[in-house]
Amino acid sequence: MRTRLAVVALASLLPGCIRASSTVSLQPQAFLTVQRLPATTTPSPFGLVVRMGQVEELIPGTWEARALPPTRFAREGFVASPRIDDWERQAGTVLGTEVFWIDIAGANIPSDYFYLVAQGPALGTLATNRACHLTAQRVYLDHRPDFSGETFSVGDYVASGTGVCRARGRVVRWEYVVAAPGFGPMRQVGIPTSGLYVVIAASSGGQARDMLRQMLAHTRLRNTSITQIVEAARHLR
Repeated sequence: MRTRLAVVALASLLPGCIRASSTVSLQPQAFLTVQRLPATTTPSPFGLVVRMGQVEELIPGTWEARALPPTRFAREGFVASPRIDDWERQAGTVLGTEVFWIDIAGANIPSDYFYLVAQGPALGTLATNRACHLTAQRVYLDHRPDFSGETFSVGDYVASGTGVCRARGRVVRWEYVVAAPGFGPMRQVGIPTSGLYVVIAASSGGQARDMLRQMLAHTRLRNTSITQIVEAARHLR
């Protein structure tokens, strides 16, 4: 029952179903900034760098960004989309992105429970919307915690995946990376106090796969890209 309650509690901060609650602040307080890149002679859809504390991502110049609302967990991140209200209701059915991390020190929840959230609930409405389905998944690390306490496990989980959503006659492709560092070597990569990383991006059209690849490649948490987190997990298998 304790495990179930922890998962239900953490579900309040998942993509597309974020609910406001009492606030636990990250220190120092972070503010959302949006920087427009200088025009170049090479055409590119990417024109904005969004930063929220230790989170940074490159997004298309026509999108808008919004800081994630406060919750009772210490979380830092943002959403961005050309239709940001639709994204917050049902992530993945429109173009957009969402990236955040959770400070394990401020969440007041044992780090082992982030492992459970990373396995599915971290995808929010992407995992529950019937219009969306997973097309491929790769799990790089999967060391299940022993909640009985009888044995020791580092409790880390790192995975990526791709999928599609079909809405209003349009096919939207999405990719994600989710990581729960646990107590093992993965904790030395990225933000030392992070219990969970979530990065989701969605695009459509002929260049969708390339757009998604570039957005994920230009997502950074502290001084580490999400692709570096994945590469670290590959080498720890």
